[in-house]
Amino acid sequence: MEGRKENLKKELHKKDLKIKELEQLITKDPLTKVLNRRGFVELAEKFIKETRFHKENPDQRTHFIIDSMSLIFMDIDNFKKINDTYGHEIGDKILKYVSSLVSEKLRISDFVGRWGGEEIIVALIGAGEKDANLKAKELRKAIKSRVKIPNFKDLVVTVSIGVAQQESGLSLENLIERADKAMYKAKTTGKDKVVKFSSLK
Repeated sequence: MEGRKENLKKELHKKDLKIKELEQLITKDPLTKVLNRRGFVELAEKFIKETRFHKENPDQRTHFIIDSMSLIFMDIDNFKKINDTYGHEIGDKILKYVSSLVSEKLRISDFVGRWGGEEIIVALIGAGEKDANLKAKELRKAIKSRVKIPNFKDLVVTVSIGVAQQESGLSLENLIERADKAMYKAKTTGKDKVVKFSSLK
């Protein structure tokens, strides 16, 4: 009887590990190891719902409350040209290095995802636009100075970044659109810069 129980425990443990492994495959980008679009959206939606709930139900607040969130939306500059000139293997390395560096510079409460192609998105939990803008500038400088490919010293990697802050009643889709719009402004006005959505108004 004890032997059967032990075997059953082992089987259940194996199944739990398999489920976690499958969850990782569904929500993680296999190349960069950060969240993929689906994983990022799921997590960001949870934070937005929690923020909205606590703002609408102040009497139900218990402990630390997340009352804001900002997004950093970045695009690696000239990525197609990099792939065409140096090859897709180098392009992949750059994506991995950028994602790793961004992750390294975030707090434990923040999270990063690969939005698609050469686009990286970051959620800064509890941050307003001012703090997010400072973080975005820090990331831009770090990427330019630290993302280096051995044997390709002439290759300088830069990013164009948009920043947007969550506002009351704003959906995640709208917030992402704002950050993307700010990033596009950075991209079309010289690249290698940070633009706040509020500066576009």
